[in-house]
Amino acid sequence: MFSILKKNMTILFIISFIVAFTACSSDDPVAPQEEHFEAIGTVIYDGTGAEIFRILRGVTNDTLFAKVGVLSDHYDVKFINDDEQVVNPPDDDDLSMGIDVANTNLLGIEQDEPGAFEFHLMGLAEGLTTIEIKILHGNHADYRSGLIPVKITN
Repeated sequence: MFSILKKNMTILFIISFIVAFTACSSDDPVAPQEEHFEAIGTVIYDGTGAEIFRILRGVTNDTLFAKVGVLSDHYDVKFINDDEQVVNPPDDDDLSMGIDVANTNLLGIEQDEPGAFEFHLMGLAEGLTTIEIKILHGNHADYRSGLIPVKITN
């Protein structure tokens, strides 16, 4: 009697083990795997196409500048991939650009087209603040640039 119970418990344990590890798998071998845009840095270009800012792995020595009451040049955003090559922004309707401003009393962001990988700065008051550029996928960020310093002057 005891050996039958032991045998049944062993079988139950093995079945439970198999079910637990195969049922929790999120890999679907039939569905195509979703590609994610991978970036390790951000590069910003002014209206002439000149690079004015670069941040790599959240580290920069550069600063963006804005003037109070003046809309800045048109800035285009590109990214740095894992090979440290500058690449165009993702061309995917599910991805957009978001920008967080640390102090919205000092600085505003204008975009010609919401979510596009371009922007203008508008100084609101003199001071220092930071922005962070994000690649948004739905309601979450797939990428964050790190803090980008912005100096606003009169």
